[in-house]
Amino acid sequence: MLESILLLLVLLQSTYSFAIVPQRHDSFVSSTQYPKQRQRQRQVALYGWLDAFLPAPLDGNENDKKRQEQYPEQYPATYEKSTCQLPEDTSNPEIQLVVRPLLKSTQLETRPLQLAYDANVHGWNAYAFHECVDGKGAAVIVATTTVGQQAQQQDEMIVGGYNPKGWAGLGGARPSVAAFLFYQTPNSDNSKDEIQFQKLQKVGGGGLACCKDEPNYGISLGADGLVIPLLGSGGEEEEDTERIAISKLGPYYECRPDSDERSSKNQSTSLFSNGASAVKLSSLKVYVGIYQDEEEIPYSGAVLDMTSG
Repeated sequence: MLESILLLLVLLQSTYSFAIVPQRHDSFVSSTQYPKQRQRQRQVALYGWLDAFLPAPLDGNENDKKRQEQYPEQYPATYEKSTCQLPEDTSNPEIQLVVRPLLKSTQLETRPLQLAYDANVHGWNAYAFHECVDGKGAAVIVATTTVGQQAQQQDEMIVGGYNPKGWAGLGGARPSVAAFLFYQTPNSDNSKDEIQFQKLQKVGGGGLACCKDEPNYGISLGADGLVIPLLGSGGEEEEDTERIAISKLGPYYECRPDSDERSSKNQSTSLFSNGASAVKLSSLKVYVGIYQDEEEIPYSGAVLDMTSG
């Protein structure tokens, strides 16, 4: 009965509003000088005397903010650091001090994490990698470069990325505008509690965020943003090639905002220090979320990709 009365009031009000006020047209209010007043007058003209009983509509900024809070990974990654800390994080300093602060406004920000893949334990090859990470959902890659092992004299540093769609080993690309790369800033103290990181957003839309989800290929965030092919078979003779990481910034992930006076190259186009385009890694790990048995893991299987042709 109450619903019927309210519906009748709304219908009466709509008739009243459109019958009485169509001549106003808000022509006496400048849309450039008083945009908020004009918007308010349109609301009053529509609702009339019921305006006092109905909730004020959300403005564009407020509505967008609420949507971003509800669906954070439909937006580019934020540069803000997460202050969330879970009790489980204290058992793994790398999660606590490196990974968790990077996860602001991601699906993993408040979820317990676990180490899914450690190349030094499971093997530096694509098959071992996919066996450990496929179907595990969103993932964080954490890699450490070696010192002076590649063409340029390279400082040890931590680099990595966030893959919101994870891997399934089904081929093709896995798009996401929320993917990002990160690197240890040059002035960071290597004692883990002082390390600072810089995020680099996905550019050019979400296409090719994870470029090659092939069962015989390792990591490719963008076609060239951060590529760790893991092409080795595990033999000692291939140790120098299976640990190689490659980076070129700009086409798929934004360039670095910092510079290094020690380098003669434009460091902004490489994720690595001294502008190196390729480095050798000493460690490579992938962290994923922990899900209960009855929980569905987002993006654990095939995903729709309409961006890579």
